[in-house]
Amino acid sequence: MLSLEALRSVDWTFREVRAKEGIHGLHSYPAMMAPPVARTLLEHLSHPHDTVLDPFCGSGTVIAEAMRLHRFAIGLDINPLALLIARVKANPLPMEKLEQAYEHIQEQQRQLGQVEPPQFANIDYWFKPEVQQQLAVLKAAIDTLDDEPLKEFCLVVFSRVVREVSNTRPSEFKLFRLPPEKLRQHCPDAFAVFRERFWECATVMHQWWEETKDVAVRPRLLLHDTRQSLPLEPESVDLVLTSPPYGDARTTVAYGQFSRLSLQWLGLWQEDLDRLSLGGTPRSFPSPPPTLSTVLDAIAQRDAKRAKEVAAFYADLNDCLRNIAAVTKEGGYAVFVVANRKVKGVVLPTDKVIAELLPEFDVVATFVREIPHKRMPLRNSPSNIPGETDTTMLAEHIVILRKVRPTRASPPMVTAGQLRLLERRTCYSPTKRKFIALDSKNR
Repeated sequence: MLSLEALRSVDWTFREVRAKEGIHGLHSYPAMMAPPVARTLLEHLSHPHDTVLDPFCGSGTVIAEAMRLHRFAIGLDINPLALLIARVKANPLPMEKLEQAYEHIQEQQRQLGQVEPPQFANIDYWFKPEVQQQLAVLKAAIDTLDDEPLKEFCLVVFSRVVREVSNTRPSEFKLFRLPPEKLRQHCPDAFAVFRERFWECATVMHQWWEETKDVAVRPRLLLHDTRQSLPLEPESVDLVLTSPPYGDARTTVAYGQFSRLSLQWLGLWQEDLDRLSLGGTPRSFPSPPPTLSTVLDAIAQRDAKRAKEVAAFYADLNDCLRNIAAVTKEGGYAVFVVANRKVKGVVLPTDKVIAELLPEFDVVATFVREIPHKRMPLRNSPSNIPGETDTTMLAEHIVILRKVRPTRASPPMVTAGQLRLLERRTCYSPTKRKFIALDSKNR
């Protein structure tokens, strides 16, 4: 199954491949894993019908590629928008159904008349009044669909429209308002944008349906915080393939800010996702591994507060890794695609830290790839001082590990705030292909 020589001969840059090709272009999302990277790793490290877990699945790149290759995929994420996009990719639809959905929405638009827009903070700052009214009508029309997969497809299209017709700068990850001159000229027609985006997405979806309509096993996707015990049986996963969060929403990849307007219009916004993500809540890491300890000392000499923030991220990541290790089969593989960001000019060697935090695993190989197209900033402002920037992440490390020892028991060190995300009370059994209730001692 594993051919290291074959993997070593791969040009991991995949410079000629478009990152958003096909189903992966259904909806943008920050820092998506390159689809050919996921596909190549799945082909070499798993067999058809193996169980593949992505515990930070985002918008579902690994999930879609596993589905394409007839692997049974399980995806977890704390972002409801990411899960919505991933679920739509996991439920392909033919053009006939999509056409029916569009006609239904058009008919509802004609009948609805005026619809009250939702009330959330700063809606008038981010959306002009006429745009608010059009979006409210579109959302109300979509909500009348009875078919859940069709409705979710339309909501993904709607999410694209929300961001496009908002007053935000179109090329930014974070929420920045258009400058005054451009804002005066910004008069989008949300109905027209929806029509254009719907048929664009429908074409992609129908092609995806043609490709995957014979796939027997569909992915399972759960809103879940990986810092908590995973809703899976121990030693049930053949391959873990994931790209963890980078751990610095303020200056690198702001998943929460990217998603916020869509989530507010979808009625799914509850809490600040950037604060709930890894490293978002202050906490200590009492016994960091040697490599991390050295890095934290170097950062602390420059900025003690930033060193504590970095420690909080790795403490959270350690909880995730403990839970990931527990569900990985002995002899199974875990692959982490990570970029080593900088803090205060100090490189965080996340690839090495992950290996040190997983003593049950041996490092099989580490490959370095340039990042030619990934949607994240190449430079940031580590000090948040205007004009002061540094390079961020220009390369990724593909760390391939194999589990060779039993998982050591180590209860996660979670905070009270993080416990609010523990909502699931069922456990998915890949062997039984169904959800089973957790007994009280496992809760």
